[in-house]
Amino acid sequence: MLRLATPADAPALTALIARSAHDLQLADYGAEALALAIGTVFALDPQLIADGTYFLIEQEGHPVACGGWSFRGRSHGGDGHRPDAHDIIDPATDPARIRAFFVHPDHARQGHGSRILTACEAAAAAAGFTRGLLVATPAGERLYARHGWQVEQRYDHVLPGGMKLPVILMKKTFDN
Repeated sequence: MLRLATPADAPALTALIARSAHDLQLADYGAEALALAIGTVFALDPQLIADGTYFLIEQEGHPVACGGWSFRGRSHGGDGHRPDAHDIIDPATDPARIRAFFVHPDHARQGHGSRILTACEAAAAAAGFTRGLLVATPAGERLYARHGWQVEQRYDHVLPGGMKLPVILMKKTFDN
């Protein structure tokens, strides 16, 4: 079942995100980088839940996938104190942010990410956004590319201690 996440879902989503990031990103990033990224870059942002823009798919009462979109300036990461964390963006001039997609390893490649992405794009378009922006991992890039997202830039996100996490900035114009 696809639905919007609520604050009560936060503990289960936090566990899902950590498991997903560790198991599905290990080949691309390695254990040391993931240890630094889980809980910071790969983390639940409660603002998405509060804004009513974070979806989850659950089976038998447990979340198996999650992801969202945002009308705020932040493009990725957990609940931090970055200056763009709460800035509201203008749909007339700015792209919606597609954020924080994670799938439980036992449910990977079953269409859950695609289903949530479609819901996010439709919700962002309904809110007046004509385009979107996201920061993908190498594993996520394949999903987004299948849905028409284009690579804008490849760069390294610097983790605490200076370790680099390769990511991909992607953009898309929504079909309205």
